[in-house]
Amino acid sequence: MKTLGVILLALASTTVVAHENNDPIEKAMFITTIAPLLVVSGTTALTIYGPANMKSAKADALAFIGSDGEIRGAQFEQAVRYYHSAYGQPHMTDEQLALAIATSL
Repeated sequence: MKTLGVILLALASTTVVAHENNDPIEKAMFITTIAPLLVVSGTTALTIYGPANMKSAKADALAFIGSDGEIRGAQFEQAVRYYHSAYGQPHMTDEQLALAIATSL
């Protein structure tokens, strides 16, 4: 019985994997379910993994604040570069960014 279940599952899944459907309604249903899933997944990933760069820079940001800008750790530099590439003008100063990283993450 287990073998029969595996065979039926394999036969049913090949058309799904290959996405071989000729029915326009089925195509429309596929697009209306998969497209929003991809958009939501992508934006969720950006909001979850984007700040991860900033979280790892918290210790370096605190060192930057404590030394009045003299100590610039590698993680903080990476966070500054990420911030400048990901967000448009006007940018925060490095001191403001360090304070934002230290207080919010």
